[in-house]
Amino acid sequence: MKATGDNNRSRVFEVIHLYEPISRVEIASRLDLTSAAISNIVSDLIARGYVCQLGRRSTSRGQPSIELGIQADAAYTIGLHFEPRSVAGIVADMKGNVLDRQTIDLPPYPSPAMTIDALNSVGSALIKTSARKKILGVGLASVGPVDLLSGSVIRPEFTSDWDNVELREPLAKALGLPVFMDNDATAGAIGEYWYGAGRLCRHFLYVAFNNMGLGGGLILDGRVFRGSALNAAEFGHMIVQPAAVSPGMPPYLENVVSGHALRRDFGDAIISTLEQRLTDNDPDLEQWLDDASQCLAHALVSVDHLLDLDAIIVGGQLPAVFISNLVNRVKHRMSTLYMQGWSGQSTLHIGQIGQGSAVLGAAALPVYDAFSTTSRSVDGARNFLHSITAGALMH
Repeated sequence: MKATGDNNRSRVFEVIHLYEPISRVEIASRLDLTSAAISNIVSDLIARGYVCQLGRRSTSRGQPSIELGIQADAAYTIGLHFEPRSVAGIVADMKGNVLDRQTIDLPPYPSPAMTIDALNSVGSALIKTSARKKILGVGLASVGPVDLLSGSVIRPEFTSDWDNVELREPLAKALGLPVFMDNDATAGAIGEYWYGAGRLCRHFLYVAFNNMGLGGGLILDGRVFRGSALNAAEFGHMIVQPAAVSPGMPPYLENVVSGHALRRDFGDAIISTLEQRLTDNDPDLEQWLDDASQCLAHALVSVDHLLDLDAIIVGGQLPAVFISNLVNRVKHRMSTLYMQGWSGQSTLHIGQIGQGSAVLGAAALPVYDAFSTTSRSVDGARNFLHSITAGALMH
């Protein structure tokens, strides 16, 4: 199969996934392909079991169109998420339905060996509960910074024990499956694009409030934007006014507003008491949220002025009550900060996937990596599209 054929097949699959139920005519209207080409590709995907016909569309005029959708149980993927306090894992089908999940808690500063053991343990347990021959691959979302070329975690800020620790290859060897790796904020952005609030957005920033920091994932024209060194969208490290940051801390946004900053200023118990303290209008927490929302609004408007986005999506692992309260404050502040005459103000959304965005995004990686006209992933040659072309999954 020629590369052009692979690319067209992946484009058709992506359109069906994003817009189902959808007809062949509607697919053709979204792609620069002939009706004959669309018909051939759809027939091939149906024959291989990845696309199904949902029935004829109800209509009062003419011959009703046949609607198409993704066959959810055609294949499965495993998603793993490593962050400093736990390893979480899921098995998901082709529509992102979670079929099984496992979690192992970690101490606050886990060693590399402990982390690799936990990843292997969760991954192996999930494989045992699934039909292995249907598993396309494993997606790994990791705390960063991450070296995507080597599949390593470089030097995370939560500990000095890590220094270019390889995770991808040891995990692939232990599990016997291809492993696709990304940082957890980018995985969260992919999760929202593929299954959540970013599904119909072409250009958006995903802001991830994770337990230990503040990350970002950038989707431009429906593709992850990685930058020249594959490290774009380090949103938490945007520079803010030094006066906004606690003494002795670098002037980074995540030192003002993040899970780390919240715990630093209120202690670990704040996560479990957030809702009650918000209900009680705790003055210290109210002041913290006001200050944090001001800095966050400035950063978001600056990004939007630079990139002219469709949307900004806020999610991550912190409690929903924290994210919704912060977003409401930020919305109000952002409206006062845009330049006069700016007509492209992006919409601000709360992510639809919730606290599982990174692990669901990780599960999407083996499928998502197939849809690349430019290099979305450094592992682009190892993707499920090749399995479709070769018929390796068909028995």
